[in-house]
Amino acid sequence: MSRDGINMMAAKDIEFKSTHGQRLGMMAAICMGAFISHFTAGIVNVSLPFIVNYFQTELGKGLWITTGYLLVITALLPIMGKLGDRYGFRRIHNLGFVIFTVGSILVAFSPNLPILLTLRVVQGVGAAMFQATNIALITIHMPKEQRGRALGILSTAVALGGMTGPIAGGLIAEWLSWKWLFLIHVPVAIVATIMAYRYIPNRVQKRKPGAISFVGASLFMVFITLVLLVITNGSKWGWVSVRTMTSLVGVSLLLITFLFWERKQKNPFLPLQALKIPTVAGGLIVSCASFILSNTLLVLIPFYLMGASAPFSSSTTGYIMAAYPIALAFAGPLAGYCSDRYGSHRLMLMGLSCMGSGFILLLVYLDHIPIYGIAAILSLIGLGMGLIASPNNSFIMQQTPREHVGSIGGLIALTRNAGMVFGSALGLGVMSGETGQGSQLQAFKLVFEINIFICLSVIVLMVVINRRTFKSA
Repeated sequence: MSRDGINMMAAKDIEFKSTHGQRLGMMAAICMGAFISHFTAGIVNVSLPFIVNYFQTELGKGLWITTGYLLVITALLPIMGKLGDRYGFRRIHNLGFVIFTVGSILVAFSPNLPILLTLRVVQGVGAAMFQATNIALITIHMPKEQRGRALGILSTAVALGGMTGPIAGGLIAEWLSWKWLFLIHVPVAIVATIMAYRYIPNRVQKRKPGAISFVGASLFMVFITLVLLVITNGSKWGWVSVRTMTSLVGVSLLLITFLFWERKQKNPFLPLQALKIPTVAGGLIVSCASFILSNTLLVLIPFYLMGASAPFSSSTTGYIMAAYPIALAFAGPLAGYCSDRYGSHRLMLMGLSCMGSGFILLLVYLDHIPIYGIAAILSLIGLGMGLIASPNNSFIMQQTPREHVGSIGGLIALTRNAGMVFGSALGLGVMSGETGQGSQLQAFKLVFEINIFICLSVIVLMVVINRRTFKSA
């Protein structure tokens, strides 16, 4: 028997040796980590004015408390995935829990903004470590027939963390000290760390040779940063201004340089061989696009609900926004279960159709839609996101060669975080400078039009890439 066959049999043995209780404990630890990493990203957003006033600084600098955290995670995810490939997913994942927990405690006692930003970077490093390896751990240790359902639960934990963070942040800003923004999740992080060391199987993993391309990692990090700057400032600069066009040319040249460098490396920063598989590359595009769609919505709707056109309180807005994660929490595990039995493609197309339909309804009826209508549309889009996330993750990992499981798992997390960052930047970028009620409404509709275009483009891409699969299904 070939060595690959022996390795695959050994992997299957490892998957099924773990008991049901151990798998439940492992899933609980992994999901708690996914929850708190996105919870702490969202909890600061609502409270930024509170923190800015406390440290007597500018809002532009305060924004880096959130943006810097997400940027560090996004840039480091591929590195952490490759480190997991080389040194063991469990080791990187659990060490990330420790770093994140320690960083969370220290950041709460920051005496000034520069130290707070530095410690947020520490938090981001820890979060990148366990976000980059959690999908790989599920893929390795969960039985194949349960994998889609497990990834659906993980996607639900991510969504719930991102949605409950802003609600908790608003309550803390109103009633407690800013320190609790970074301390409230520490008990959960400690429990998750203990459970991770207790329940995630300690599998001896063969180290992979070759050094990580740190030049490629640096080029990628600069590329992501410049893209964010262009998206965030495009509305202020003017989308067709000389400054924006020059920046886009610079971004394009940097991307070409990065790809040229990566092609010449024996151990590239990104797993280019796996990315040559159309279904893997297409799945990653779907992942990024779906989070762009959802995050533009989650950024813009609170502005609308608390704006002059529909002045609701922050607590009422929070209750309305809860329609999205409730629908996602319902659809995510169910979609994962169905993808295990019936496949992923049709579920993903249904999800994209739900999201696209929701944005069409917002585009047409936003200026005179009742409050229950907004909640219903949020539920529709949340349902669509739930139908996409776990089937797509399961599909990508099924198509990924085993030697690239860690790297692609990191890329899935990267596309998720990149989509969140780009979606937020797109929504806020289009909104910047729009102060009048009419101009804000037009800005909302412009974003919805962009989202509809993205949604239709991804549907076409899926049909083209998977046409042979559809014929054989």
